[in-house]
Amino acid sequence: MKIIEIDNTSEILFSRSKIERLRNQILDGAVVIQRESFDPVFARSLVGYLADVGRSSLPNYQSIELGAPNFHRLNKSDQRSHVKGCFHQFAFYPWNQDVFDLFERTRVLFQFKNALSKNDPNKYLGAAGEDGIVTRLAFQFYPSGMGYLNLHQDPVGSHQLTVPTMSLTQKGVDFQSGGAYIDEADGHRHNLDDIMGPGDVVYFDARLKHGVELIDPESETPWTDFRGRWSLLIATNKLATNSNVPDAVDYGA
Repeated sequence: MKIIEIDNTSEILFSRSKIERLRNQILDGAVVIQRESFDPVFARSLVGYLADVGRSSLPNYQSIELGAPNFHRLNKSDQRSHVKGCFHQFAFYPWNQDVFDLFERTRVLFQFKNALSKNDPNKYLGAAGEDGIVTRLAFQFYPSGMGYLNLHQDPVGSHQLTVPTMSLTQKGVDFQSGGAYIDEADGHRHNLDDIMGPGDVVYFDARLKHGVELIDPESETPWTDFRGRWSLLIATNKLATNSNVPDAVDYGA
């Protein structure tokens, strides 16, 4: 699997030839890694903040609808989820305010994702979204001893080619084994957390089969310690009422 490292998406964003070259490389199966899109210290401060939210308030499921509140939810093989897993999700929408101004901080990542998908860089970024699609930031915590996400493919279409994912923790420090992976057609598995650190963002064709291997399977850490793997999805999701975009495909553990 070819790994391509980039530094500044702002510069690439305004170069049609560079975007087209990266898009073609992603379509050919390459994985693109942008180093330290978030400062690692800031990434860790986000983890601390979200852990405090998770400890001090009850989780509650919300469907993806215009005007929905920011929320956090547990997913322990939740039947409402298209891909089964075990994780704690914290979701933010652009029509809600937050103390970190997260959508301003991640705007260039959404623009870069749009450009790679052959869309206008600012598509979907308004509070009402477009075509039944809205932007969403989904922080996901995979607890040591329990956290995983089944092998799956995400939908690719006019709304996206890739689902940029930021690492917020460091394998070997915050957790010891498991993590995000991509499976190639020949069965070879690549663990992305082996080559990423806090603040790094990965881009790949969402049709590649991928998932999260069980985090620290020998651990018995309590969930509320919030020790394990954290990531952030730069998501363009369909509204619950949108039937034009297919669902993710789950291939099981």
